[in-house]
Amino acid sequence: MEPSESRISDIFIGTRIQSSRQALGLSEAQLARRIGVKRLTLVNWENGKTAPRANRLAEIAGILNVPLMWLLAGGESPAEAQEPNNSETLALEQKLDTADQLINQLSALISDLRGHTRRVQREIDEIH
Repeated sequence: MEPSESRISDIFIGTRIQSSRQALGLSEAQLARRIGVKRLTLVNWENGKTAPRANRLAEIAGILNVPLMWLLAGGESPAEAQEPNNSETLALEQKLDTADQLINQLSALISDLRGHTRRVQREIDEIH
């Protein structure tokens, strides 16, 4: 594929991401947050300056509720995108809350271990 062909392909992928995002009523920031990237990264994808990696494309297709092949190759418009139902969204939010709690617990544990490690090192240094 010629470099210019790759660039054109990236633009079309970006356009499809943007149109699907807008069809769902999501802002750039909202979609970026759901994907786990910076807003500027999403803007660059939508403008065709860069393109998401394959694993991100699969994730984007799932979030936007569009076929992966449509994101990649276009063709007929995908069926009207639909917002996930509330129970699915609530379940995902609960999982995210649990993950946040676990991260906080892990951070506290790491901090505690660092403190103990420093104390032990000071004791060792005092002996020598």
